[in-house]
Amino acid sequence: MSSVVKTATPFINKELLLKALKAVGCKYTIQGDTILTDRHDYNGIQQFKFKNGRYVYVHDSGKWGNIDGNKYKTVSSFIKAVGTQYNAIYKKQLEELELKRLAAIAEAERLRKEQLAEQERLRLIAEAEAERKRAEEEKLRLERERQEFVEKQRAAIVAKAKEQGYDVRETVVDNTIKLVLVQTTY
Repeated sequence: MSSVVKTATPFINKELLLKALKAVGCKYTIQGDTILTDRHDYNGIQQFKFKNGRYVYVHDSGKWGNIDGNKYKTVSSFIKAVGTQYNAIYKKQLEELELKRLAAIAEAERLRKEQLAEQERLRLIAEAEAERKRAEEEKLRLERERQEFVEKQRAAIVAKAKEQGYDVRETVVDNTIKLVLVQTTY
């Protein structure tokens, strides 16, 4: 005669159930959606079958079989042990996922801070570049003003000298303009 054992723990995750079986020392074989255990009783092989979205514990009919040497002599003690291990593994998996979630949040925050730091660094670089350009432009403006002033002075001196009858000879020595006024008399 077959019996289906309803458990307080819904075994809905196959991987967790397999880990729980391994944790209680139960060997198993997988056949499609059925997990055959190494447990036998007077009714035959004990197994988990996938029904209605969860694994249920089933005894197959059969009059041959031995009660195995497993430390869990009754079905209820075995199912209770598997349920305890399943819940412990599930809880551990949830804790690991929570740690991963928190680590991902921390990494995202670190990257955000790093991005903000990078943005600040780029802003400072842009400010320094703008200041450099302003300084270069101011330097060029001042140099142009100086050259314009020097040219005006030179032009005024040359004009005045020519007005007074001098010939002007211009030479440049070490970035200094030398004007030599020459007057020819007969």
